[in-house]
Amino acid sequence: MKTFRILLPGMVIGIVMVLFSYTQAMELKNGDRKWSGSVEIGSTANGSASFRLVGAYWLADYLQLGRYGKGYLRIELDTGLLDTTDTAFDIGIQPVFRYECHRFSSAIPYIDLGAGVHFLSRANINGRQLGAAQQFSLIAALGLSFPNGVELGYRYMHLSNADLHDNNDGRDEHLGVITFYF
Repeated sequence: MKTFRILLPGMVIGIVMVLFSYTQAMELKNGDRKWSGSVEIGSTANGSASFRLVGAYWLADYLQLGRYGKGYLRIELDTGLLDTTDTAFDIGIQPVFRYECHRFSSAIPYIDLGAGVHFLSRANINGRQLGAAQQFSLIAALGLSFPNGVELGYRYMHLSNADLHDNNDGRDEHLGVITFYF
């Protein structure tokens, strides 16, 4: 498992480089998204409640990926209440890549992938030793985007210090998401 944690950052960098190289050969098209806000409510595997507010700035252009696919990039700034019984907060920033399938007109399915940095109010939350206040995040999400500018989805977020410290219990959040564009 430790080998996987060491290889993971290299794999992520490699994937980003391949995607970047691939996108250089593609034409960017002008999109109409600028800002979005999300409310995320959920819990961890051990039942600890989570609540997040996320603001995102969407880059102006998107990639046409095949006949129906579009790729978007956004920068998210989020803050969260990590536990309601042992109050702890965090703030984070992460770039997120989205793939959307525009084959359907009523609801557009999407998949998000991202990674970033988070800063916690403390490193011990409800008995879990996270090792440091500075954490890394990995994000995966899926959902549906509706024509009225609302999205409903599910997000998985993993927070960990990537084994930079002796204690690294990590934190996995499962969140229901509602997003609005403005």
